Formats: sequence, structure tokens, C-alpha cells
Amino acid sequence: MQKNNMPLWEIAALTVGELLVSLAIVGVYLLLDKFSYAVIGGCLLGSAVTVLNFVILSVSLNRALDRVMEGKGETAMSEEEAERFARENQAALQRAQAGSYLLRQVLMLGVLVCAFLLDGWFDVIATLIPLLMFRPLLTVCGLWKKK
Repeated sequence: MQKNNMPLWEIAALTVGELLVSLAIVGVYLLLDKFSYAVIGGCLLGSAVTVLNFVILSVSLNRALDRVMEGKGETAMSEEEAERFARENQAALQRAQAGSYLLRQVLMLGVLVCAFLLDGWFDVIATLIPLLMFRPLLTVCGLWKKK
């Protein structure tokens, strides 16, 4: 049975998107004459954590899916058996998703607290914006991949 792979295309697209968002943030700070190196630090920190969050999500869900699929076996299932199998294993996938969500939210909160406490190193707003761009960038990546 083939194991699920990391979504490398999505990770690369998210990384490029985060870098573009970071460049836009730096540009706005330059236009407002509020630029400091803490802005770059905040952009890099926020972008790195966003990509790390996506990797954590992918790994945790792929592991849970692999465990569920190992229980399936190699035999073909009828439509009714497949529906029952999916119903029985839905809770395991939801638990994996919930655990991943909790871990990722704690990580993001910790990063924001870190950026706030180390204000000279990281600009809080420049750290927050890349974190908030996670879902919009994934949506754009999904739409772009369909084309």
C-alpha cells in the first residue's frame, strides 16, 4: 500500500505566497517610513510558522489516514462496505485533525507572544499578517492548481 506523500506543490506555493506577502508588508512599511529590521524579522517569523503549520497539518492527517488505510486491507470493498468503513474511521481522522489544530493554534499564539516580548527583534504586525494569510493563500493555491 502506497503511503500518502507530502503536498510539495502546495508547500512550495504557500512559501512563495508568504514571501510575496512579506515583500508587500516591507513595501508598505517603507512607504509609511516606518521600516526597521524588526519588520523583516517579523515577516520571516510569521511566514516560517505559517509554512510549518501547514507541514504539521499535512503530516498529522497523512499519518492518521495511513493508519486508517492499513486497517482496510488489500481486498476490494463493495459500496456498502466502503460506506461503513468510512463511517467507522471518521472519528479517528477528526481526532487527528483536532489535535493538529490545537497544536498549531498554540504554536501561533506562542509566536505572537514571542514577537510581542521581543519587540526589538520582531514587529508584531509584520508577524501577524503572514499568519492571517494562511487560508487565503491556500485558497488561491487551490484555485491556481485547478487551472
